[in-house]
Amino acid sequence: MVYILLPPILLLSGMILCRERFGKVGRGIYCALFGILMFVVEGMRYNVGTDYKAYRRIFESLITKELGEFGTDRLEKGYTVTLKILSDGYDDFRIMFALIALVYAVAISIWIYRNSVRPEVSGTAFVMYGMMFYSMNFLRQYTSAVIVLYSFEYIKKKDFLRYLAMVLFAACFHWSALIMIPMYFILQIRIQPIVLTLYFVITGLVMVYSWDLIHFCIDFFEKTGVMFGTLKGELTGREISYGIYMFYFFGYALVFALMFIFRKRIYESKHENAIYLACMFFLVALEFIGIKHAIVSRFGLFFVMPAILGILPETVNAAIGFADDHFKQKKLMRFIVFVFFLGIASVFYAQMIQVGSNGCFPYKIWILK
Repeated sequence: MVYILLPPILLLSGMILCRERFGKVGRGIYCALFGILMFVVEGMRYNVGTDYKAYRRIFESLITKELGEFGTDRLEKGYTVTLKILSDGYDDFRIMFALIALVYAVAISIWIYRNSVRPEVSGTAFVMYGMMFYSMNFLRQYTSAVIVLYSFEYIKKKDFLRYLAMVLFAACFHWSALIMIPMYFILQIRIQPIVLTLYFVITGLVMVYSWDLIHFCIDFFEKTGVMFGTLKGELTGREISYGIYMFYFFGYALVFALMFIFRKRIYESKHENAIYLACMFFLVALEFIGIKHAIVSRFGLFFVMPAILGILPETVNAAIGFADDHFKQKKLMRFIVFVFFLGIASVFYAQMIQVGSNGCFPYKIWILK
């Protein structure tokens, strides 16, 4: 019931509060409402999420540890030190989940307020395209992804040094953020038909020769001494040998196709939309490879928020603009556009719930445990 009610609450309240007549005040109230709902749902959960018990054990184990014992710990030090400071003040693991949920809720609400042309679309998409479920798991990597989300500001400003500093800070919470260093340059390449064709070919080759590439990476890292514990676990663990559900790829690919169709209008709206559209492609590419190697799809966490929260609202606007230019029944066509995009999101959301949403279904809170 919680998961069924969230999308209509976020969408309907946003359609009321985010109208032009309410201006920035309406946007602010909506984003605050979104943040409160996300904080309550994520912060009050109990044993919800595949990683819940693992992170609970990590927190409780830190209560008796000293900082000097972290040298051999496989977890990234930014995360463990933060939790250690928290565990010194509290012995209740629920405090950890609540504070992490609060950080996510505030950070994402502020980002939507500042960057989204349609906060109601971004807020609803955060739930329906899986980001809420992702943020209930992968806590180290999702914390890293939130930091990376804010680093995109420096790609827009072409400030590599500050971008690099943000990415390195994000890597203190999960090493995988390091892949975003070369992405500073790659994401500035505008997606056009020729570029897209080249990307498709490269992605296909990676998919075909994936096992050869994995073995090459293992040999290279072991010879150079870079094969640290966490990286070795990712390259040899069980998630490398099986794939994710295919609907992730097809769902994101359909959204990307719509974005690509309306790319001209999207590019004309804001210059940073070219960066966000590139993010959407790499999200699709990683989910495609993830069909064969599940662990690869985890890197998509760094692309899904700027892609969906940033450019999906622009795509809705572009589709509405196209409808206004080509049809006389403007109100009817706007309604059809909204229903169309909502229908795609609903199918994706239903699939996530059907497969358990990374262990987030069914929902339980600690008050009723």
